[in-house]
Amino acid sequence: MTTTRVAQAVHRALDDRQREATDDVERILAAAITVMQRVAPEPPRVSDIVAEAGSSKKAFYRYFAGKDDLLLAVMERGIGIVVSYLEHQMDKAHAPADKVARWVSGALAQVSDPHLTSMSRAVVEQMTRTEPVDGIMAPMRDLLVAPLAALGSDDAGRDAEAIFQLTMATMRRHVGSGTSPRPDDVTHLVRFCLRGIDAVGKARKDRE
Repeated sequence: MTTTRVAQAVHRALDDRQREATDDVERILAAAITVMQRVAPEPPRVSDIVAEAGSSKKAFYRYFAGKDDLLLAVMERGIGIVVSYLEHQMDKAHAPADKVARWVSGALAQVSDPHLTSMSRAVVEQMTRTEPVDGIMAPMRDLLVAPLAALGSDDAGRDAEAIFQLTMATMRRHVGSGTSPRPDDVTHLVRFCLRGIDAVGKARKDRE
């Protein structure tokens, strides 16, 4: 009985610490987004993030190895939001080509319509300036694999990477210039990608 109560006391203490740590991390993440938005395009400083969070550098380094580690965590959170949005958009389509089209237009919406994304433009800016380190951005790219395979791609992973890189390059260009893609820009990119997929499929059939 004593052992059970001791164990329960330990679990309660651990639960309290876990909740406290979770709250600390969430405050730091929220502060990082606020500071990034305020100082963009300049990189945020740890001291500013800590001050915004009402925390301390000691607490900051308890959870993060450094600023780069924090920015990757913010990006990871942001990518999760974008992936959820893209999945929702792609689920509205049935044809594989339409799913690819919704992926491209949905990705570009992140830099054209702030009402369609929960991430701030500053977070998107960090995302578009960063290569897919340690696969952080892979879930976004991987959404393309299944519809491309359904379209007959014999190398859906590589085709997905090509469309992903082209779309990210377009996002980088607009973020860098402070512009937003026009509807006809989005339509053109979608058609270009779909024509490329079709051309690859025809070339494969010709080889066979």
